[in-house]
Amino acid sequence: MGYDESLLSFNNSLEANKLIITTHSPYLINGFTIAVKTAIVKKLIQDKQELLDQLNVIYPIDSIIDPDDLIIYELDEGTGSVKILESYRGLPSDDNFLNMMLEESNNMFAQLLQIQQGYE
Repeated sequence: MGYDESLLSFNNSLEANKLIITTHSPYLINGFTIAVKTAIVKKLIQDKQELLDQLNVIYPIDSIIDPDDLIIYELDEGTGSVKILESYRGLPSDDNFLNMMLEESNNMFAQLLQIQQGYE
């Protein structure tokens, strides 16, 4: 179980628990997206134990997030503004600053690899 799954499992252990996280990691946000998607799929297959068992192997069911329970805020340091990250069918949008920075660094790495391959 990953650290995000452990936090979510603990959070889900009591109704009174509320988890607030700050991060610069797009991977953590992607982990939350998987937790939400697992909750959505669980609702669809809730009476089919074999599929629930398969789902639990992919992602621990005790670590899921109901789409209505997740709010992600994005801070724009340039303007000092805070906005709620949009969602699509309950899933956090990929259109956010952290993902754009990850895409930019992936593009730079790919360009470096192209240069390197020309000299090997």
